Amino acid sequence: MTMDNHRRPNAAEHTTDYAPGSSISRKISFRIVPMLFLAALLSYVDRTNIGVAKLQMQNDLGLSEAAFGLGAGVFFIAYVLFEVPSNIALHRIGARIWIARIMITWGLVTALMSLVENIWMFYGMRFLLGAAEAGLLPGVVYYLTRWVPSANRGRILGLFFLAIPVASAIGSPLTSTLMSVNLWGLAGWQFMFIAEGLPCLLLAAVIVKFLPNEPGDARWLNASEAQWLTAKIDQEDPADTGGGTGHPHWTAGLKNYRVLMLAAVYFSMVVPIYLMGFFLPSIIKEMTGGTVGTTGIGYLAAVPYVFTGIAMVLISRSSDRTQERMWHFVVPTLAGACAWVIAAATVSSSPYIAAIAICVGTIGSMATIPTFWTTAPKIVSGAAAASGIALISSIGNIGGFVSPYMFGIIRDAFPGEAGNRLSFLVGAIILGIGGLIMIAVSKTLRPTTPTLSKTKQLQHD
Repeated sequence: MTMDNHRRPNAAEHTTDYAPGSSISRKISFRIVPMLFLAALLSYVDRTNIGVAKLQMQNDLGLSEAAFGLGAGVFFIAYVLFEVPSNIALHRIGARIWIARIMITWGLVTALMSLVENIWMFYGMRFLLGAAEAGLLPGVVYYLTRWVPSANRGRILGLFFLAIPVASAIGSPLTSTLMSVNLWGLAGWQFMFIAEGLPCLLLAAVIVKFLPNEPGDARWLNASEAQWLTAKIDQEDPADTGGGTGHPHWTAGLKNYRVLMLAAVYFSMVVPIYLMGFFLPSIIKEMTGGTVGTTGIGYLAAVPYVFTGIAMVLISRSSDRTQERMWHFVVPTLAGACAWVIAAATVSSSPYIAAIAICVGTIGSMATIPTFWTTAPKIVSGAAAASGIALISSIGNIGGFVSPYMFGIIRDAFPGEAGNRLSFLVGAIILGIGGLIMIAVSKTLRPTTPTLSKTKQLQHD
């Protein structure tokens, strides 16, 4: 059963006389979001643990800063190549099986990272990890657009994407703690990869058993609730984007110029996010003069993400309450860009001011992710949404390759404090450009609230 095979309710079943939106939203929050949250959390831990593992792996494998950055970024080459095909497969096969498949393969590859012995194995395994994980985040975003009406989407996406700052907050301490364990003759980083990869297999089994593909598959929704939710989502689909039908072909999502603009915005967010994800432990080590050990660095690296998680919840809830999206994205983004300029100016002279600026900059690049992902469903629908959302994520995640490689080169060319200053400045410029592009994108968008004529037409179907 594909995710487009929705049952069309009759008029009595979807008129405003029956509108259980709040109760359905609560059920989704408790029945679906926790599984997806855990999947995203494990995903982000397993893709960014390399930043902490670097503290040991770099010497063991003889990696330069640029070589490490290239290896960290190779993940995203595969991620970009397989993102759109993965989302089309999810659309056709169903989220339950496909998300579980993604988790099984990336969990196994993460565990196999423990076998890396040289730079080429490092590159190869990072590529395989990207291929295995491709499609999870855009797949979940697309999946939730088929479950959550637009008015509540910011809050629900906020709960899901909260996994990213939470993973960053607990991931660094967890990874650094696991790296202090030496069992079975393994180095600490080898044990860590095994310990963080295997839980994915357990969660995959839970998803296979409990994640419904469509509202009609959910045993915890009664027939009226499932029919109301399906009708509500269908009403909110944007106007046809190609082909002259209400269900545009998946290729329509690849041809929409606004999709490309959103991809540029997402790129501007991903670059600074992975500057923090891959290099913050090393930056902290340099800021503290090497006086803090690996475990302590892991805990300090968690601090910006604690504040980012709080800000993400507040921003997404405020955006839903006011039904305003653009300024809830743009204001934090531009504030974050300004904060990283301050971090660049103070990273060597005033570490406490720099630390506060780093926190604000991280909020600006990451806490707006749920608000950003409420925008794509306003542009494309159906199969076109699956491909369009995946294309935004694919192009945006090129920043995941560019970021570690570019900043690795910067840090090789300008060692120490100079490299930190230049890295923050470049990140600030890229993030600020994304905020400005988002203003331009928002001017082209239509409201997602169904028109009266469309509602009447549905009631007469």
